[in-house]
Amino acid sequence: MDINDYLIETRRYFHRNPELSFKEYKTAGKIEEELKSMGLRPERITETGIIADIINDKNKKTVAIRADIDALPVTEENDVDYRSLNDGIMHACGHDTHITMLLGAAKMIINDLKNFNGNVRLIFQPAEESPPGGAIEMIKNGALENVDYIIGQHIWGSLDAGKIGIYYHEMMANADQFNIKIHGKGGHGSAPHEAIDTIYISSHLINMLNNIISREIDPQEPAVLTVGKINAGYRYNVIAAHSELSGTVRTFSRDVQEKIKKRIGEILEGLKMIYNINYEYDYEYGYPVLVNNENISKIIEETASSILGNENIVHPKPNMGGEDFAYYLEKVPGAYYVLGGAFPGKHIGNHSPLFNIDESVLYNGALILKESARNILLKNP
Repeated sequence: MDINDYLIETRRYFHRNPELSFKEYKTAGKIEEELKSMGLRPERITETGIIADIINDKNKKTVAIRADIDALPVTEENDVDYRSLNDGIMHACGHDTHITMLLGAAKMIINDLKNFNGNVRLIFQPAEESPPGGAIEMIKNGALENVDYIIGQHIWGSLDAGKIGIYYHEMMANADQFNIKIHGKGGHGSAPHEAIDTIYISSHLINMLNNIISREIDPQEPAVLTVGKINAGYRYNVIAAHSELSGTVRTFSRDVQEKIKKRIGEILEGLKMIYNINYEYDYEYGYPVLVNNENISKIIEETASSILGNENIVHPKPNMGGEDFAYYLEKVPGAYYVLGGAFPGKHIGNHSPLFNIDESVLYNGALILKESARNILLKNP
C-alpha cells in the first residue's frame, strides 16, 4: 500500500474508534498490531501505554518520539464518513493523527535505518487529556530508560496545513485546577435576610478572582484565571445553601503561580468574615511548564525547513495550554512543536466538535518526525 494511502486509512480508523483517557484498549491493540506487522516487538509498560524500539546499534544513542493516543468526551459534529462511532467521544484534539504519523514515521525509519546513527524508541502514551496524565506513569515504568533525546509534535487547527510552529524555550504553561465549595444558609427566595445566599456570594467571588489577574499580577507576566464551572441552586424561589466552582490557572512563573494560589485562599477568608460562610478550597497542580531544548528545536527547524520550505516556518508566542510532554522534557533534552493542519481559510481550534484536519499533512508530519530523529542522532547535540 502506498504510504499516503496507509496514513489516511490509518488515521480514519483511529478517528472512527476514539477512546477516553486510560481506556484506550482497542486503540492500543491496533497500535500493537501495526507495529508487529513492521517486524517490531511492542511492549505494554502501562495498561494502555506502549513502547517499541527500532535498534540500529545498541552502543549508540537513542531518540524517542512520543504520540498521545486518547480522545475527548466531545460529540462529533463533522459530517464525514469516518466520523466517530463512539457516542460522546471524539478525537477532537487530533491524537488520531499523532498515532498515525508516528506509525508512518516508524515505517520510514525502518526503511532507512542504515542512515541512522543510533536508535529510535516509539512511545504511544495514554491519557494526555486527563491530569495527572499518562506521561508520569510511562516514565515510572521505563519509557525513558536509555533514552538520550525526545521529540513530539501536535497537530494544530489554527495553523494552516503546510506550516510548522517552532518554539525555542517555553511553549506551554503550568495548567492547574482549583475547586471551591461555599457553604451558606438556604432559605426562601422571598426572605433573603434570613439566609446566606451562596449564588450571590459566588458572583462576588468570580469578580474578585478575575481582579487577581487584572490588578495584582504584573501585566508582563502571562497569567490566566478562568472559572469554567459553577453549580448551585435548587429552583427559582429557593436561596442556595451551597455553591461549587471550579476553574483553571495558567502561568509560566512559579512565583506567579504561588501568588495566585495564595490570593484565592485569602479572598475566601475575606468572604468568610464578610458573609459568615464556610468554604472548602482545593488547588491541584497540573502539568508543569513545557520548556524546549534550544539545540533540539534548532535541528527540528532545520529539518522542517528542508521539507516544507523556510517560508512555512513560524515562531508562535508561547500559549497558555498545558501538555504532559513537559514531564519528559524534565528528564531528557528534547522539543515539542506544532504542525499546521487547517484547511485553507478554515481554522477550527483543537477541542471543537467540528475539529478536522487536512490529511495532506500526514505524510510531511511523519517525514519531519523521521528526519528530525535522524538528524538529532547524526548531530548528537
